[in-house]
Amino acid sequence: MLSRLRNDRRTTNNPPSVPGPLDHLLTSNNPPSYVEETLARNTIQALRDSLPALQLEIDNHASHPGSLTLEDRKATIIKDIAAHEAIISPWRKLPSDILRAIFQKTITLTPPWALSQVCRPWRTLIHSTPTLWSCITIDFNTKPTRHPSEENRLKQILQRSANKQSANTDLWIRSQEDRLKLVLQRSANADLHISIRGIMNQGDKRLSLLLILVAHSERWRYLHLELTLDTEAVTALQAVKGHLPRLSQLHLKFWKIKEPTIIELFSIAPRLETVIIDNVFRDVRVAIPVHQLSTYTCKSTPYVGSGLNNSLTAFSNLVHFECYWEHSVDPLAPRITFPRLKVLIIVFSFNVINPAGGFFDQLILPSISEIIVWGQADGVALPMLEMISRSQPCNLRTLSITSITLESTGDLASFLRLTPQLKFLRIPLSPNVDLSHLFTASDSPVLLPKLQSLHIVVSDFSLPSFSSLAPFIATHVEMPSSARFRLKTLQLNFLTEFACRTAYSAIQPLPAVGELDSDILALINSWKKRLVEDIPHLSRQLTPQKMFTNLTQHWHRLDQLFKTIEGYNIPTSGYLHVRDLFSIPNLTANLGADFEGLKITFRYALY
Repeated sequence: MLSRLRNDRRTTNNPPSVPGPLDHLLTSNNPPSYVEETLARNTIQALRDSLPALQLEIDNHASHPGSLTLEDRKATIIKDIAAHEAIISPWRKLPSDILRAIFQKTITLTPPWALSQVCRPWRTLIHSTPTLWSCITIDFNTKPTRHPSEENRLKQILQRSANKQSANTDLWIRSQEDRLKLVLQRSANADLHISIRGIMNQGDKRLSLLLILVAHSERWRYLHLELTLDTEAVTALQAVKGHLPRLSQLHLKFWKIKEPTIIELFSIAPRLETVIIDNVFRDVRVAIPVHQLSTYTCKSTPYVGSGLNNSLTAFSNLVHFECYWEHSVDPLAPRITFPRLKVLIIVFSFNVINPAGGFFDQLILPSISEIIVWGQADGVALPMLEMISRSQPCNLRTLSITSITLESTGDLASFLRLTPQLKFLRIPLSPNVDLSHLFTASDSPVLLPKLQSLHIVVSDFSLPSFSSLAPFIATHVEMPSSARFRLKTLQLNFLTEFACRTAYSAIQPLPAVGELDSDILALINSWKKRLVEDIPHLSRQLTPQKMFTNLTQHWHRLDQLFKTIEGYNIPTSGYLHVRDLFSIPNLTANLGADFEGLKITFRYALY
């Protein structure tokens, strides 16, 4: 026994003994052949089979000084097993084209610097795939930093590289310019996705990075630009005008507008199809080839001056249109037909009385499938009804209107009879409109046979109409399974807490509170108080900076509270008066379980 321990002690520090035929696989990620894989599996099994006897020997000599050597031997065997398991890993046999496809799906925003350092095969694959290097971001808000460990990391990259000349090109960490040039070199002739954002100061040396990118503008396919208009960056970008043959998507956001500005950088872009102008001031006008666009989104900047026809006549090929609108339209102007438009998202200003009616008076949308209307749209019902009527056949699938006034139930019925394909409907509850006929399963034809999701916006002034819905909601569990509609979701969006409380009271009877109910309510209120106290931003007792100081304590108290609530058995009781439970903003309460796919939820509107 002692002689064996001496032998083990002499060989402990030696490298693990591995079969010669597998040496090259233990030092690389190359895939094994069938024979090599079989040998690796047999080796793994043999090593595993040796562990029980070794463990028994360790247990029998636990107090012997040589037991440490046995433990080392066990650790070596376990290490050998792990090394051989790596040989038979499925990753080794994954075809390069599949691995490349995985990388292309997962790498979308930044160059794959880290992945290229995992192993030689991955590095070779990544370096030879230009599309993996096609996403480039320049952020002027982030200053380049230098960490002391970067020099050591650079040396490791050099040591792992088999080609010193190739490794020298990886000195991207020393220079931002060299790094960008290397990315452009590896991207070859691939389309580029460019993101440029931030605030540049006068004389910013990083302007050279932008100049390098501008020289490759012929390869720009997607451009996300967020800049101030009074910087050298905009001047540098002037060089791209007329040199954007591949540009198809454009996302713009500008700040600090001092005077009216016309941006003509993108007026010549033969493949431009999608334009998003986000948070642009009124004094900025972007010249774009509107006649070729399929998607146009203009956020937070209403159209000004020229009216609907002059603004939109040229957008004849639009498929998706989203904008803000606040101006009236000439009633004598000719109507505009958008033959391909499928999605219309329009926001009407609250500062102008009834701009919505004139907007829809001028439109013909034969292909429309989704209409979303936000803002002040009180006069939109009849004009939209007429627009849908003259745009027949109607294939509208989604209709969402957050503010609308309907005079009677007949107005709503007339409106919805023209939209039999609707699957999603979001509509405010009007004081004089009864929506209960949308749910009933009578012998009459169902108004919306394909409707799956209904969202009803309830405000204080529409509460009287809610009484017509309350009986259905209160007894929805008794709905016959033969009901001839496919409604899956009914969501009530309350604009105020008062509306939510009142509606809940209309659904659930509220008898006098008994003694037992009072005790339970007191317990529930104590839970609510503890919740508010342990969630700092609800109690508003702490500033955001101090909010996380005692976060662990808050988590512990909340965990204990939730365990108490989960373990509580509610005793037999009458109805509970629950109106006081609605004092926490944005409370969500589920009423009833799913039934035939129908789910009813109460929540406050988030807009």
